[in-house]
Amino acid sequence: MRKILLPIVALTLSGLLPNEVAQAADDDRLASVLAAQPEEVQARYKYRHPQETMEFFGIEPGMTVVDVLPGSGWYTKILLPYLGADGEVIGADYSPDLWAHIGYDSEEFLKER
Repeated sequence: MRKILLPIVALTLSGLLPNEVAQAADDDRLASVLAAQPEEVQARYKYRHPQETMEFFGIEPGMTVVDVLPGSGWYTKILLPYLGADGEVIGADYSPDLWAHIGYDSEEFLKER
């Protein structure tokens, strides 16, 4: 009984409830993932606002997230380390046949797809 009460008392005294502790840990994890990204990725933060985007969609470690039209995988490269080993990223893209009919992409782009 004493082992259970001690963490509860410590959390109560610190003013944090278990959900708040988990959220704080997730926030720290996201901050670490964002800080570890290469400079060219971080340069786009002011336009893409990855922390705010992840918070808006309620993305948390361990989730399965669908990255729609992932392109070069900019968000995927942030999502993978943040979601961790229990999480999963699914890339959802147009079929190669559909890209060919859109008409504004180069032949090189279509080959990469």
